[in-house]
Amino acid sequence: MLNRRHIREKVMKSLYAFFQSDNNQVVVGEKELFHSIDKVYEVYLHYLVLLPELKHFAEGFLFERSQKRLPTQEDLNPKMNFVQNRIIAAIAENDELSQKSTKLKISWDGQQELVKKLYYSFKDDEEFRKYLEKDEVNFEDDKEILMHIFELYIFPSESLSQYFEERSIYWLDDIELMQAGIFKTLKSIPEVSPEKFKLQPLHKEAEEDRKFASELFRKTILHSEDYLQEIAKRTQNWEIDRVAKMDIILMKMAICELTEFTSIPVKVTLDEYIEMSKDYSSPQSKTFINGILDKIVIEFKRDKRISKAGRGLVE
Repeated sequence: MLNRRHIREKVMKSLYAFFQSDNNQVVVGEKELFHSIDKVYEVYLHYLVLLPELKHFAEGFLFERSQKRLPTQEDLNPKMNFVQNRIIAAIAENDELSQKSTKLKISWDGQQELVKKLYYSFKDDEEFRKYLEKDEVNFEDDKEILMHIFELYIFPSESLSQYFEERSIYWLDDIELMQAGIFKTLKSIPEVSPEKFKLQPLHKEAEEDRKFASELFRKTILHSEDYLQEIAKRTQNWEIDRVAKMDIILMKMAICELTEFTSIPVKVTLDEYIEMSKDYSSPQSKTFINGILDKIVIEFKRDKRISKAGRGLVE
């Protein structure tokens, strides 16, 4: 689920924290970087294991209604489509999810009020009621109602966002990416042996991604002063101390990538950091960073300080 843009953003935030702190231990900073990367996957797992919790609450809710002093016919003969949802059953029986949830201590224990609030948020939804009323529910119906509930009630829930924020400062960083992962997972569950579905991996190429993150973090720190001098030479009327710290970090990372990562095209590097500046710096930063990096690329190419290797990269 994480791509190189997400990894660059993680490195950027870790570098910002590193340069702002009094702790100059690279190993500690790198450990925190990987911690921030790994933690976001826990949101994805929490979303998945939430479904069996909602089913369990629904079972209790229906049972309590049947035990009322004067139960209605609906109370005595409840619609069972949700508690018998085959997708939820597959998630509850998935070995990979069970193992990862146990290892990372992912559960909703002690959060019954939150689970109740989420269930009550959608129990009277029109589409949900139609689903419950169906005499025959097919496998796609089971999928579609869960995606509907996630999209309209679970993902937008402020209570759930607050829960995630209180549990970890990292969980909300890539929450939209993890939410997209939920949809991909639900869509991928097969009708035959659905419990054997595969979880979405955090990385497509975990070893390569972690190597990229580590080297970008470490080499940016190692050459930090040299990169700062290169930036300062090209700020013209600006004193380097007046340049925003985030802009400095983005430009240092870009210089590092231009000079140290021979397989990444120059254009890719420039585009990535200019786009990141739109999200993490001031409105003027894009033009400023673009101008500085353009000068650096022209001069570094002239002085043969940028060397790219690979098909289509050698100029």
